[in-house]
Amino acid sequence: MGAAIDQVPAQRGVLGQIGDVFNVLLDPSAVFNRIKQKPSILAPWLVVSALLVITTIITQPYQNAAMQTLRASLPPEQAARMGAGGGGPLKLLGVPVVSLIFAAIGAGLLWVGVSLSGAQGKYKTLLSVLLHSNITYALFSIVTAVVLTVRGVAAVNSMADLRPPLGLDLLAPNASLFVGQLLNGINPFAIWGVWICGTGISITHGVSKSTAITVTAIIYLIAILLTSAPLLLLKTG
Repeated sequence: MGAAIDQVPAQRGVLGQIGDVFNVLLDPSAVFNRIKQKPSILAPWLVVSALLVITTIITQPYQNAAMQTLRASLPPEQAARMGAGGGGPLKLLGVPVVSLIFAAIGAGLLWVGVSLSGAQGKYKTLLSVLLHSNITYALFSIVTAVVLTVRGVAAVNSMADLRPPLGLDLLAPNASLFVGQLLNGINPFAIWGVWICGTGISITHGVSKSTAITVTAIIYLIAILLTSAPLLLLKTG
């Protein structure tokens, strides 16, 4: 009887796994104890991807307005090389693919970090933990979309206007695109996500919570540095 009860958390159906993507925000310990027994990859990836696709659709007019302003500031030849922008259905299909690729790379970096801490890293489990933690990024994207919607397309006059100051960039309104994006990545949702991911690593790998959160924070800082780096090549104005 006791053995059967212990196996119940690992026998969650599809709806239960989808629910865990949101439950991780409220009761991460329960969710990660289930993941420790049986990692879930598909459900968190699909849920987060669906939310990101929705926000991409909502923010597309603002992206287009920013690109038009950028092209207008460039020499005709360079503007022509940028193309028309947009992307349509292909761009939307690319959202879940890019999301999975980034998560796979992030899980690999977490595996290295966990292994260096002395624990035995389990890649599939780390990928599941990270994908569940990414729900905070989806929430951040939703809040960003809401802010842009409230402001309206007319308020978008540069690429920087696509990035509402929801992080440390609030303290540096005149920062460059690169620095602004970097600071924007350090926001309450990101901190929440790092804490959730660190909690998950601690529970699933038996690492101390402080060590797990430190490893997660370092990997996250590396990630936002790498994703912000291309903006160094973008000249505006």
